[in-house]
Amino acid sequence: MLSDDPDPPSVKTETNTDSDPLATLASAAISSAVTNGVPSLNTPKPVVVKQPLKNKNQWYDVSVLKTNQCTVQNFLMAPEGLDRRDPDADFDSNTVPNFNSYIKAELEPGTAYKLRVCAVNACGRGAWSEISAFKTCLPGYPGAPSAIKITKSTEGAHLSWEAPHLTSGEITEYSVYLAVKSAQTGAGQQTVTSNPNQLAFVRVYCGRQASCTVGNTHLATAHIDTTTKPAIIFRIAARNEKGYGPATQVRWLQDTANAAPAAKPGP
Repeated sequence: MLSDDPDPPSVKTETNTDSDPLATLASAAISSAVTNGVPSLNTPKPVVVKQPLKNKNQWYDVSVLKTNQCTVQNFLMAPEGLDRRDPDADFDSNTVPNFNSYIKAELEPGTAYKLRVCAVNACGRGAWSEISAFKTCLPGYPGAPSAIKITKSTEGAHLSWEAPHLTSGEITEYSVYLAVKSAQTGAGQQTVTSNPNQLAFVRVYCGRQASCTVGNTHLATAHIDTTTKPAIIFRIAARNEKGYGPATQVRWLQDTANAAPAAKPGP
């Protein structure tokens, strides 16, 4: 029974597709025959399999799962000539989409993507989750730290995390950034003010340990993001001998009733 099966997670790509190949050449086998003792070649014409174009800022299906976790390595694209399924279309556990003819498009290195997930049962598809953003790492650079935990202490906020699954060598240091109300940046010391479209970050920790405490003095300057529930935003990145990899962004929820805040992945 599929009543508790989650709906396909959707992935949104923000890559520039100008350089994507438009087609791949499928090689055809050459069959030989003998007619009146004279070998002849029957050479079929090469078959051109056109790859569908990836549209910027468009949602794509990833998979239909029976578990509550997965590793996203690709997303699904309808082949040319087949109408693309609308990821927002409703369906139930008895009418799960068939992706057998779809093409798997691999995630590209150094590219920003967005993910969302929803559940489906016999009554239909539920609401989408909040959007989570991530960026794939470039070859040789470390991935993003994971399993971030934030707890409140008398000194401020205590953060801890785990090393990236992909380190590509030894991790030499971590950096933690805090979204603040405003910050000085650039050679001209320009003031950047945080808003829903742009956040100003300052580094509040740099070291080898996979944990730190951000003091109350820093927290007093934090920008409170109110795009959904009020939250303080942190970013954490790892560095190896080649440089820094992509950062993990988390939202530390601020409960207006003074309950203990909790960390959750941020968009």
